[in-house]
Amino acid sequence: MIPQKGGGTLNKLKFLKEALPVLTLLGIIEVLTGSVLSRSGFHGISGLIALIPALISIRGNVAGSFASRLGSMAHLGSFDPMHPLKTSKDGILAAVLLSPGLSAFIVIAAYGFALLFGVSMNFIAVLAVVVLTSITSSIVLIFLSIYSVVVSFKMGVDPDNVVTPIIATIGDFTTVFILAGYIALWEVLF
Repeated sequence: MIPQKGGGTLNKLKFLKEALPVLTLLGIIEVLTGSVLSRSGFHGISGLIALIPALISIRGNVAGSFASRLGSMAHLGSFDPMHPLKTSKDGILAAVLLSPGLSAFIVIAAYGFALLFGVSMNFIAVLAVVVLTSITSSIVLIFLSIYSVVVSFKMGVDPDNVVTPIIATIGDFTTVFILAGYIALWEVLF
């Protein structure tokens, strides 16, 4: 961005006005995410607890990049809020393919390390739960990213100030919540 004479303070105040309430709320949601994580049955599937940071990180990087791309497209005028799925289909496809693929790779790598160090890991359970979580959370976050960009532009808020933090935080909560659901389902079925 090219600095403008006299507009620096106004831009900082606008950023604080847009971002501070959102970031405060998102901090509270992160505390709730930790509470869900500490009370769920992640210990029921051996080897899964070690993968949670990687799973959340992968999902956050993919969804955050997608949200940032949508914000850039909106600034450039190539994002059509009336037809958001049509104008962002390449990004949607990339997000849907990257997240589960990277998650499966991480599970395979973790299984290799588990074998190397003699640690027990239920490979099939971990792979199924992690990949299903990745797919489900990616779909949820794609639609949330699109909705967040559309709403922020309609409200006159710069999506760069709010969309990526919203996606990152809601993505953490969503991923942990979905992961807990798939773990419970696995334990019931198997």
